[in-house]
Formats: sequence, C-alpha cells, structure tokens
Amino acid sequence: MRNRLLLMNLPANILAEILARLPAKSLAASKSVCKTWLELINTPYFISLHFSLSKPCLIVHHSTMFEKHFNLLDFHHSPKKPKTTAEKISFAGISPFPDSNIVIDASSNGFLFLRDINYRHETLVVCNPFTREYFELPRPNGLVRYPMAVTHGFGPSAKTGHHKIVRILHDRELNPRNRACERVPFSSCQVFNFRDRAWKTVIGPPARFVYNSRLVGVFLNGNVHWLVHDLEGFELISCFDLENERFTQHFPSPFPGGGGQGIWGSLGVLRGCLALCDNTGDWDIDVWIMGDYGVGKSWEKKIVIGKTMPGLVGPSFQIVHVIDELEDGSLLFVWGDFFMLRYSARRKVVEGVDLKQPKGPNSMEAIRHVPSLVSLNSFVPPENVCVY
Repeated sequence: MRNRLLLMNLPANILAEILARLPAKSLAASKSVCKTWLELINTPYFISLHFSLSKPCLIVHHSTMFEKHFNLLDFHHSPKKPKTTAEKISFAGISPFPDSNIVIDASSNGFLFLRDINYRHETLVVCNPFTREYFELPRPNGLVRYPMAVTHGFGPSAKTGHHKIVRILHDRELNPRNRACERVPFSSCQVFNFRDRAWKTVIGPPARFVYNSRLVGVFLNGNVHWLVHDLEGFELISCFDLENERFTQHFPSPFPGGGGQGIWGSLGVLRGCLALCDNTGDWDIDVWIMGDYGVGKSWEKKIVIGKTMPGLVGPSFQIVHVIDELEDGSLLFVWGDFFMLRYSARRKVVEGVDLKQPKGPNSMEAIRHVPSLVSLNSFVPPENVCVY
C-alpha cells in the first residue's frame, strides 16, 4: 500500500517517464487506475514520449484452411525465445464481409495498413491495433481482374508528415507458355491523402516497368520503393516521392547487368538503409545494403547467409524477406510464406524459429511494428474513425 501511495504521489514528469516504458497493451489497463493517470496517458506529450521509447515487435499472421489469426511477438525481450506480449490480435469487425481475408501490407508510425485480398471486396483500412481505431478508405477506381497486378505503399511525406497510400494498378499480357509478362498495355497510379480523404490519379510509372503483386512497397526517407523488372527481365527499383506525389529517379539494383534472368529478391529496410535480400543462389542468401541512399554504386553485399538448414540447399523458388535485426546482431527473415528463420551473425548459423504454427497446411507472414498510442484522430476527422 505504501509503495502504491508513493507511486501515486510522484511528480507528473517522473510518473510519465515510468509509465512510458510500459507496453501499449498495459497502458490501456493503467488508464483505469485513476483520473490523474488517465489524463496523463492521453496527453500528446506522453503519447509522443511513449512512442519514442516503444520497442519494435513482430506481428505474425498465421493462416490455415479453417483459421486465420495474428500474434504479437517480442523478440527484443529474448532473441532466442520470443516472448508473447499480448493475446492474439483480432481484426474481426473491421470488414463487413464474412468471407474477407485480411492481410497486413505495411506498418508506419504505429499504424497498420490492412487489405482484404478477396478481389471482390478490395477493402483497404488503416488502423491502430492498440487503440482499436480504424478508418476504411473509399474504394479506389479500377477493379482488379487477373492477369492485372496491384500493389500498394504506405507512409508519411518527408516535409509535411501527411500519411498517404499509393496504389499501382496495371494490366499485363502474359506469355501463354511461361506466364512471363510481355507487355503492359495499361498502367495507373493513385494516391490517397488522409488530409483530403480522397483518391487522386497521378502520372503512372513507365509502361516498361512490371510490378509484382506479392511485393509491397517499402517506405524509407519519404519515398516508397518497389523492386520491379523491365520487359527484358532486368531488375531495378521504382521510387515514388510521397511529398510531391510523383515517381522520381529509379535506382539500379545491385546487379543491373545480371542477364535478365530474374532474381528471387525482396526489398526491406536494414540498419536505416535500403536493403535487398536475394535468394537466387543455390547455397547462399545474399543481403545487399545501399549505404548511400539513391546512389547505385553504394550497393554492397553486407551479409551472406549459408543455407545450412536441411531442405534449404539447392535451387529455390521462394522469396525471402528480411524482417528485423535484433540487438545481438541476429537477423530474422521469412522464407516464402512458410516459416521464420533466425540467422546468428556471430555463429554463422541458421535456425528455425518455433512460432507454434498450426499443424497441417498453413502459411505465415510477419511484419515489424512499433506499438503506439497515437490516435487516428491525429490525421482523420473523429466522425470518420470507427472502433472495433
């Protein structure tokens, strides 16, 4: 009782420093302790302080034939044995459709960009899973029908900080034998600005660029980036400036003269830089980092991960995504949509991460997320924000 009274009587600035180190989920319960705590936790100062101290976590999406669920995992608490910091995250109620299939496409400043991949709906939502607030975007123009490709990007603009969503939609003419794209007869780009709450059509990407629906845009330095290839099969990086709402320079990949054979690669952010993970080789997974942003010559192969685990060696047709680098230097990455691996840079060993996946046919995805108490009302009018 004495310790509780001492805590209750602490100066506001000291109390804020203590509470700001609690997980976002725990702060929801702390609001009910007393009116003073409730008012403190809801102040812009505290919300900003909490976000600056908030440690990244992973949101893992498990999917089976009969069940889909999301788990929140904290690898920074224990790199070898992730600690579950919250119960399963539920997005039930966000989509009104019983056959919805929600996936997480991106995370930015504590907000998640969700998408219903059921093409009959194409519901797009931005939410904060800890405040349980969400905003459903109006449906964009252009229905997606195979063999069309659609991909998105999400993040704040560099100067104004306005959150925006980019949607690229293009048609494709495929080779009937190998299904390779031979021509892009139609390509468009739309931008959703939360300030205006409307989609705007902007100048699309060059018609020779082929985008992959499986690869979501990666946000860095106010720009969204996609790994694309041209009609000859050469890889490059498409870059969209969120502030000016236009495609700018297109970065070369680490291997622009790679023979046009195509790679099994994905973009990510590692050590504050643009990174490319290449799983084309039979024996190694190569991680390239662009040390000087926007300079093609600054690509450097920083990490070579030997495929030492049984079943990984040999030709692969799976894209590998680097998810996060832990405090001990270990890398977490996802192999295809099947399982998560941990690479120990010190021991040069690849190990599987036990995520307690359901038995039988299943798939999984993971995304790095920094929990936040920031309300959607910070950039969406209250009358447009819903709670699930």
